[in-house]
Amino acid sequence: MHQQPSPPNGPYGPPAGQHPYGGHLQQSPYGGPAQQPPSWQPPPPRRRKGKGPGFWLLVIGLPFVLLFGCMAAIGSLASNPSSTTSPVAKAHKSSAPANSNATAAEDTSASEEPSSPPSPQPKPRTYSGAGAKVLKLRKSDWSAVWLVTLTHRGGSNFIVSPLDPGGAEQGAIVNEIGNYKGSVLLNEDDGKETAALKIQADGAWTIVLKPLSMARVWSGDSLTGRGDEVAIVAPPSAGLTTVNARHSGSANFIVEAWTETSRELLINEIGSWHGEVPLPGGTILVTIKADGAWSFKKS
Repeated sequence: MHQQPSPPNGPYGPPAGQHPYGGHLQQSPYGGPAQQPPSWQPPPPRRRKGKGPGFWLLVIGLPFVLLFGCMAAIGSLASNPSSTTSPVAKAHKSSAPANSNATAAEDTSASEEPSSPPSPQPKPRTYSGAGAKVLKLRKSDWSAVWLVTLTHRGGSNFIVSPLDPGGAEQGAIVNEIGNYKGSVLLNEDDGKETAALKIQADGAWTIVLKPLSMARVWSGDSLTGRGDEVAIVAPPSAGLTTVNARHSGSANFIVEAWTETSRELLINEIGSWHGEVPLPGGTILVTIKADGAWSFKKS
């Protein structure tokens, strides 16, 4: 006959308050039978928040907003060519005489508004002195594009440097030794202002600020001169135009061409030189830096 196995603590069970297989039962604080300790359960995992519709709207819509903004900026520049017009071109336009060949009808429409008058041209300013000096300009002249004609009679350095309204020295417009006579541009760069001219000299000098309209005019095929010069090209160059140039000096020979929107270096040599270069279409002005005689001929 087979006997049933006895519990671990004998046939009569474990002592009171003890689990049959070890440990102790918890007695309820409110009386009643002892209870087993509750089993531990891990907390439920947190649910990750999904990205709402506002986030995806921003991600998808932002590139389109930037794209349309760039297109609007480009369109604004294209519809407003004056925003890229150089200060020299603006000064050239305001100094150009009215078109005498216009053939507008006498009986214009009553709704047509009269054209606005051109901006008044600045009057020439003449200054003279000797030796080193800081020449302060009128505030109304600070931002104008000037044709500056200078002379110096001396044997040492003659250096003229613009000073901006803060007193900072800009690149020299003239840097020569001994006697000098020539014409250069002032404030030809966009946003440039000149409050004074710093002059270094050992002799007598004169400085005349003139409107650009008083520059020499290159109206035919040939143009000749000596030293630094500024010349208006009238009419502006058109099509393929080349220039045969010659210089007989010993120092820099630099020629630049100006159009409505650009400035192009044509020649940058030292000493005597001759050669042929293309003249950009739409050239309205040329500037020459030289120490000797030079000549140009269109072909």
